[in-house]
Amino acid sequence: MTEDRDDESGQTSVLILGVLAVVLMLSAVILGATTVNLSARKLVAEADGAASAAAHTAQSSGIGPSGLPQAQSAQVTEAVEDHLQTSQAHSRHDNLTVSRAWASPTGQTVHVELAATAQLPVLSWVLPAEVEVTGASHARVTVHR
Repeated sequence: MTEDRDDESGQTSVLILGVLAVVLMLSAVILGATTVNLSARKLVAEADGAASAAAHTAQSSGIGPSGLPQAQSAQVTEAVEDHLQTSQAHSRHDNLTVSRAWASPTGQTVHVELAATAQLPVLSWVLPAEVEVTGASHARVTVHR
């Protein structure tokens, strides 16, 4: 009977190590997903601010032929870049770029799409782990009378 116990010794340790490895991997995945989600939300907030700044710039720049303020795509791109520089958004996001910035055909709506990369915290210790995140927003040019 003592021989059976000797043959089974150490099996609990292997089981515990296996469960611990699975729990650590699951924790790494959850942490990575949370990091990507937070980065995407922050990027959407940056896009909101940039779109609002571009719409405000178009609003204060003058009246178009329709009698309403109109945004031009080149003006939108410039206003978005200025906003990102002024707000120091590049220091908060890795590889932040303006994917697209344009005005609607009527010039009444400004659209902004930003892209950046999010570093996966635990996986980056082992391998270079980056995920591209995007954020988009739009704002309307308003008339104050």
